[in-house]
Amino acid sequence: MVAGTTFGEDVTVEALEEDPYPIYARMRAEAPVCSVPSVGLWFVTRWRDVVAAAEDPARFPASMPGSPLDRTLGGASVLTVDGPEHAALRAPMEPILRPRAVEGHAPTAIAEIASDLLGSLEDGGEAELMSALCEPLSVLSLARVIGLPEHLDAPTLRRWFHELATGTSNYEGDAAKQTVADAASAEVDVVLRPRLEELMDRPDGSMLSWMLHASDGDLDARMRRMLPSLKLALIGGLQEPGHGMGSTIYGLLSNPDQLAAFLADPAGRIKRAVDEGLRWISPIGTQGRVAGADVEIAGVSIPASAPVGLIVPSANRDEEVFGPTADRFDMLRPRHVHTALGFGPHFCVGHYLARAQMRIAIRLLFERLPNLRLDPDRPARFAGWEYRGPAHLHVRWDR
Repeated sequence: MVAGTTFGEDVTVEALEEDPYPIYARMRAEAPVCSVPSVGLWFVTRWRDVVAAAEDPARFPASMPGSPLDRTLGGASVLTVDGPEHAALRAPMEPILRPRAVEGHAPTAIAEIASDLLGSLEDGGEAELMSALCEPLSVLSLARVIGLPEHLDAPTLRRWFHELATGTSNYEGDAAKQTVADAASAEVDVVLRPRLEELMDRPDGSMLSWMLHASDGDLDARMRRMLPSLKLALIGGLQEPGHGMGSTIYGLLSNPDQLAAFLADPAGRIKRAVDEGLRWISPIGTQGRVAGADVEIAGVSIPASAPVGLIVPSANRDEEVFGPTADRFDMLRPRHVHTALGFGPHFCVGHYLARAQMRIAIRLLFERLPNLRLDPDRPARFAGWEYRGPAHLHVRWDR
């Protein structure tokens, strides 16, 4: 048993935000389990260790005291509890998000929204896809599927995501960031309350309704219980499909051989392209855990109750699993499950919807915009470590 190496002491938030992948690669090689004081977490970076910890709630429970998730969302969510409490919070989200249910109601809505967004772009010949397609498509289709008020528009939903995410990724405890996130969290409560008041008397079978009626008590008590998980769904519902979509599009457009293979058989290769995009640049950076008593992993002893970050993007580029080309986008690589949507009991409840959003929108994008290509004058830029995707993705096409 050895103490964690001091490697992580030199890692800054700024370096993680700019590009965490070189840092993760060095950690996997030299310090696969180490403390990173700048974000107050112990990082676990190798595939086998991430999977082992994610599937062991006895040694690595999900409840993290002082978690930026709980602090921002207003309490424990489906991601920060285990056992019966986790099952109780997850159960009302599942009826609408099971694969059969998604196939029954979501594809038409996703295609309609994507078609409308693309219709507004077609004549322009150029666009920034994150703001024009990927993020709006994600939040608008999510809102329709889970039953949010119809008056909520894409700019509001996108702003909620970005402001809430500022807080849920605030492991460094930046007070200014937390102020922004807390204001957004309070705004969500105020805006959704009238809709929830209606649903108290007239349940409608939406996910919002299921979540509201899954517990007892007055409206305030029910909102306290359900809103943290609902806000989490708002974040994940943009991050995973929206930023995963942007990364997949960039992966195709920046690799001519991959693009040619995809265009030769879009229907047959869209699933592989989407899963490779999620693996290559994982939208979510960590699964948060707490170390139990006498926990040792990869020969390193982690102090009891220490916050632990299971580093999903690092696991997804582990050379021992994905080979020497793990850093490349390659939808034709040998099949292997990835961790981008989680493992074990905390596997993302909305995974099927996220994949459906990405598959439908990406196929329509390449069908509707001929000779789609990256804009050479405005290179794509990626940012973030807890939430990562293209900050902007400028493209051109033939009109």
